[in-house]
Amino acid sequence: MNPILMLFLIAGILGVLAAGGIYAIGGLNLFQAKRGEILTYKVVPMRLPVTVVERGTLESADNRDVVCKVKAGSRGTFATSIKWVIDDGTIVQKGQPLMDLDDSSLRDQEQAQSILVEKAATEVLRAEEEIIILTNQNESDVAAAIAALKIAELDLEKFLGVRVEPGLAPYGALATAHATLTEKGEFRMKLDDVSGRVKLAESDLEAFRDRASWAERSVRLGFLTPSQAKVELSKLAGQVDNLEKLQKEKFALEAFTRIRDLTDFLSKVEIAKLGLERAKQQGHAKLSQANSDRLTKKSVLGQEEDKLKEIRDQIRECKLFAPQSGMVVYYKEQNSRFSSSSQGLIAVGEQVKEGQKLLRIPDLTRMQVNTRIHEAMVSRIRGDEREMTGNYEAARLAMLLSPHAGTRLVSQFDENLTYLKEQFRNSEYSISRPGQRAIIRVDAFPEREFNARVRTVAAVASMADWMSSDVKLYQTMVIIEDSDVFGLKPDMSAEVTIQVDPAEQDVLAVPIQAIVGGAEFGPRRKVYVMVNGEPQERPVLLGMFNEKMVEVKEGLSENDEVVINPRVLLGDKAKTRDDTPSEQPRGKGPGGSDKGKTSKGKTSEPKKAPTAQ
Repeated sequence: MNPILMLFLIAGILGVLAAGGIYAIGGLNLFQAKRGEILTYKVVPMRLPVTVVERGTLESADNRDVVCKVKAGSRGTFATSIKWVIDDGTIVQKGQPLMDLDDSSLRDQEQAQSILVEKAATEVLRAEEEIIILTNQNESDVAAAIAALKIAELDLEKFLGVRVEPGLAPYGALATAHATLTEKGEFRMKLDDVSGRVKLAESDLEAFRDRASWAERSVRLGFLTPSQAKVELSKLAGQVDNLEKLQKEKFALEAFTRIRDLTDFLSKVEIAKLGLERAKQQGHAKLSQANSDRLTKKSVLGQEEDKLKEIRDQIRECKLFAPQSGMVVYYKEQNSRFSSSSQGLIAVGEQVKEGQKLLRIPDLTRMQVNTRIHEAMVSRIRGDEREMTGNYEAARLAMLLSPHAGTRLVSQFDENLTYLKEQFRNSEYSISRPGQRAIIRVDAFPEREFNARVRTVAAVASMADWMSSDVKLYQTMVIIEDSDVFGLKPDMSAEVTIQVDPAEQDVLAVPIQAIVGGAEFGPRRKVYVMVNGEPQERPVLLGMFNEKMVEVKEGLSENDEVVINPRVLLGDKAKTRDDTPSEQPRGKGPGGSDKGKTSKGKTSEPKKAPTAQ
């Protein structure tokens, strides 16, 4: 209504009252009574849309929080402090600097960690060079062992004069050697040499015998002297000894030396084989140990590099940038808005914790109202029904099954998941059923109305404040659907009217302040009706209601005059909607709606709803 017309109307009413007369405007009558000024309302059929009206504050429907990701040294300690921060309320573009956090301690950690990384890299390089040296040494040892084995086998074959089959057992080779000695072997050569010398000695012995016999005959004939004959006999005896010596040498060669030398050559072959295996095993063991040492040092290097990367990532996290275009809003917890504590204050020099929300960048093109609904009405409020699209889960599964998934670091994998969430944040859900319709009026723009709908209704009650600890309120988000939201800013006060049940037909309704009785009476209440100029008490049965009117199903007829201020008739002890002593609330919810508890311990309805339904 036009404010000027309203002023004229009030002036007219006051003039009529001053004259002591009666003036009627629509269904509302005013007249003078003995008990004071009685206000009445004429009952007429009307459409009664059921709505819920609450106060709230504007905020963006698409908020991006800027969080401190710098890690604290230990639990409960501060991570860093603020060096510079952009002014609150500044309009920023995506990627614009917002805040600088102190990174001096992280720079010191980076320098110290870089030294550790260099040391670890040097150790890895030394381990790799040690592996190369061991590999060459192992090859040299194995080659020497192979050569020693080949020489031992050749010595055996040279002794036997035959080729020895590879892998032949020692005793088997010995038995084979006894049966397979040939004329080409070294032993056969020694044996033939001894045998030749034995035959030569036997031949010489026969010659010495003939000469000794000749010498004896010559002495008898007088051709030789006895001494000369004795010399020939001495030569014969010496030749006999030489023959016996050669025969004994041949016997020892055949009976003992042959087996001893064969056993010696076979043992050398076996020792050479064992030496080759030992060289291989020792080389493998040394190489395995060197590889293990290298892997250990590479693991240490990887850990040190990860720590260095983490420190550098932490240094980068000290520079905070705008995740989207919008307006800068300093973040403050809901439960600390009325607190005088400086904890969580966003200012230069203030300390911040890991994970603390610092700033909020709201998208000013998508706005919503954050309000709270009383528990008496929350069951009638319905938000959007959403369904998951599965886009994010499919992309996440594809990333997990990619060929390079196993080679990524954990930090890289987390960064990829964060990127995926950012890409699919607006398409992760689809609305299968929109929430209830609503109208939003902003105090800063009283001439404008915004079409909206209920977006979400909290499943649990919000944390109560100290003024209304016994009142249960449920956070409700109502999003504006109009595209023209120019001028709307976060934290502006707004009024939300939610269309709970649409009106289908006309009903008899009276103002809610005309109802007498508390919630303990249920839907059966009382009103006062003017009959022949006198107020009479009349029981009524209540039905639907909104923030102003309540349906009367039984007890009233059309054109009945109902007293809407029964307190002037009953006094201050009356239990009316305006003042029920046993139900007087201790605090107010959003928008100033009174709320309290009845004598039965049940929470009563908001002030903008009737005391019964």
